[in-house]
Formats: sequence, C-alpha cells, structure tokens
Amino acid sequence: MTWLKRPHAAHPGPESKPNLYRIGCVGRITQIAETGDGRYLLQLTGVARFRVEEELTVATLYRQCRVSYEPFIDDFTPRKGEDDVDRAGLLRALSDFLKANDLKADWEGIENAPNEALVNALAMMSPYGTAEKQALLEAPDLKTRAEILIAATEIELAKKTSGGETPLQ
Repeated sequence: MTWLKRPHAAHPGPESKPNLYRIGCVGRITQIAETGDGRYLLQLTGVARFRVEEELTVATLYRQCRVSYEPFIDDFTPRKGEDDVDRAGLLRALSDFLKANDLKADWEGIENAPNEALVNALAMMSPYGTAEKQALLEAPDLKTRAEILIAATEIELAKKTSGGETPLQ
C-alpha cells in the first residue's frame, strides 16, 4: 500500500493518475468483513516498508509496482532499536495530547507495551494528515519515528493552545 499524491492541477483529466509516494508498506490481511452493500472491509497489519522502484504497465484496474525492501531490512528484525527510543518523551507527549483532547486511554496497557509496539501503534492511530503519516512511514528507524511522533504531537498541541496558529519561537 502507498499513499497517492494528489494532483496539483485544478481539473486533472480522467486518464491522469495521481503519483505514488515512493515509500509504502506491505501488509498482511488480518481481518475481513463484508458489508451489506457488497463491499469488503479489510484490515491490514504492516509487515515491512518498501521503496517503489518502478510502476509497471498493467491491464488491471490495480496499480502494480516493482519494489525494494532493502532500505528497510531492519523491519524484519523484531524490536530493533527499541532501546534508542525516548520513551519518557513519547509518554509525556501522549499524556499531554490525551489531556488536551479530553481523551482516555488504557494507561496500564500503554506503560506495559514494548517500545516498538507503542511507537508503531501510536503512529498508526495518530490523527495527523498524509504528510505527517508519510514522514512517520519514511523514518529510517524506530528512534526517528518516535521523534517525529513527539514533534508532530507538540506542534498539534501548540496549535491548539494558540488558536490554530503555531507561535514563532
């Protein structure tokens, strides 16, 4: 799966396809449900990130690419880089976000979660836009992903306390 880059043109033609972001994630279907109107809802669990090397010319309705997993080979090593994560900073940012938005969470579960599971779950569930989610996906390692998550949360909190605009430092 990859995000689509929205076209810049005001009125793109019907034959134009939005460009793809170059970094995506391969997933495994972990849940499937059929809706009453004939659609299917799929839940994917990420396995590893990839870099798009080339989009293939195909006759199917689905776009297909040749990809490389090499830049993200560490994704195949469970809990790689967990000791480098600023867990205290991450938990502080999460706590501040929950308070600012009057949200509750299973704090015991959060405190007991391994760093990798915590960072990746928060990145996935975060309410941020495509640019922030793509930055999280493109982070070279778990430590950097946690740092981006903390920074995005702090920016969002600053916007909230300043009426939508981030104050200049």
